[in-house]
Amino acid sequence: MTNQDDLIKEYKKLEEEDLKKRSKSIEEGEALDKIIENRIEAGEIGISHGSDKYVSIIMLGTATIFTLLVLYFVFGISPNHYAT
Repeated sequence: MTNQDDLIKEYKKLEEEDLKKRSKSIEEGEALDKIIENRIEAGEIGISHGSDKYVSIIMLGTATIFTLLVLYFVFGISPNHYAT
Protein backbone atom coordinates (compact mmCIF):
# COMPACT_ATOMS: atom_id res chain seq x y z
CA MET A 1 0.00 0.00 0.00
CA THR A 2 2.88 2.35 0.58
CA ASN A 3 3.90 2.27 -3.06
CA GLN A 4 0.38 3.08 -4.16
CA ASP A 5 0.09 5.88 -1.61
CA ASP A 6 3.41 7.32 -2.77
CA LEU A 7 2.30 7.12 -6.40
CA ILE A 8 -1.00 8.83 -5.57
CA LYS A 9 0.80 11.63 -3.71
CA GLU A 10 3.27 12.04 -6.55
CA TYR A 11 0.44 12.12 -9.09
CA LYS A 12 -1.48 14.73 -7.10
CA LYS A 13 1.67 16.84 -6.81
CA LEU A 14 2.28 16.64 -10.55
CA GLU A 15 -1.38 17.45 -11.20
CA GLU A 16 -1.20 20.56 -9.01
CA GLU A 17 1.98 21.72 -10.77
CA ASP A 18 0.35 21.18 -14.14
CA LEU A 19 -2.73 23.16 -13.10
CA LYS A 20 -0.50 26.02 -11.91
CA LYS A 21 1.36 26.04 -15.23
CA ARG A 22 -1.89 26.00 -17.18
CA SER A 23 -3.44 28.83 -15.17
CA LYS A 24 -0.24 30.88 -15.59
CA SER A 25 -0.33 30.23 -19.35
CA ILE A 26 -3.99 31.27 -19.51
CA GLU A 27 -3.25 34.49 -17.60
CA GLU A 28 -0.37 35.32 -19.95
CA GLY A 29 -2.60 34.67 -22.96
CA GLU A 30 -5.32 36.92 -21.59
CA ALA A 31 -2.76 39.69 -20.99
CA LEU A 32 -1.57 39.39 -24.59
CA ASP A 33 -5.18 39.47 -25.82
CA LYS A 34 -5.76 42.71 -23.91
CA ILE A 35 -2.66 44.26 -25.50
CA ILE A 36 -3.86 43.26 -28.96
CA GLU A 37 -7.36 44.61 -28.26
CA ASN A 38 -5.87 47.92 -27.12
CA ARG A 39 -3.80 48.15 -30.31
CA ILE A 40 -6.88 47.43 -32.43
CA GLU A 41 -8.87 50.10 -30.61
CA ALA A 42 -6.01 52.57 -31.07
CA GLY A 43 -6.01 51.86 -34.82
CA GLU A 44 -2.50 50.44 -34.96
CA ILE A 45 -3.50 47.10 -36.43
CA GLY A 46 -6.43 45.63 -38.31
CA ILE A 47 -7.61 48.74 -40.09
CA SER A 48 -7.41 49.17 -43.84
CA HIS A 49 -6.03 52.51 -44.97
CA GLY A 50 -7.38 52.27 -48.52
CA SER A 51 -4.40 50.81 -50.35
CA ASP A 52 -5.72 47.26 -49.95
CA LYS A 53 -8.19 47.78 -52.79
CA TYR A 54 -5.49 48.81 -55.24
CA VAL A 55 -3.17 46.01 -54.23
CA SER A 56 -5.94 43.44 -54.63
CA ILE A 57 -6.80 44.73 -58.12
CA ILE A 58 -3.13 44.57 -59.15
CA MET A 59 -2.82 41.03 -57.75
CA LEU A 60 -6.00 39.91 -59.53
CA GLY A 61 -4.81 41.35 -62.83
CA THR A 62 -1.37 39.78 -62.49
CA ALA A 63 -2.88 36.39 -61.61
CA THR A 64 -5.24 36.58 -64.60
CA ILE A 65 -2.48 37.44 -67.06
CA PHE A 66 -0.19 34.77 -65.64
CA THR A 67 -2.95 32.15 -65.83
CA LEU A 68 -3.75 33.01 -69.44
CA LEU A 69 -0.05 32.82 -70.38
CA VAL A 70 0.35 29.46 -68.68
CA LEU A 71 -2.73 28.11 -70.45
CA TYR A 72 -1.38 29.42 -73.75
CA PHE A 73 2.01 27.75 -73.27
CA VAL A 74 0.59 24.49 -71.91
CA PHE A 75 -2.06 23.91 -74.52
CA GLY A 76 -0.38 25.77 -77.39
CA ILE A 77 -3.52 27.56 -78.49
CA SER A 78 -2.73 29.56 -81.57
CA PRO A 79 -5.11 31.53 -83.83
CA ASN A 80 -3.40 29.98 -86.90
CA HIS A 81 -4.45 26.55 -85.70
CA TYR A 82 -8.11 27.32 -86.33
CA ALA A 83 -7.60 28.85 -89.76
CA THR A 84 -9.28 26.90 -92.54
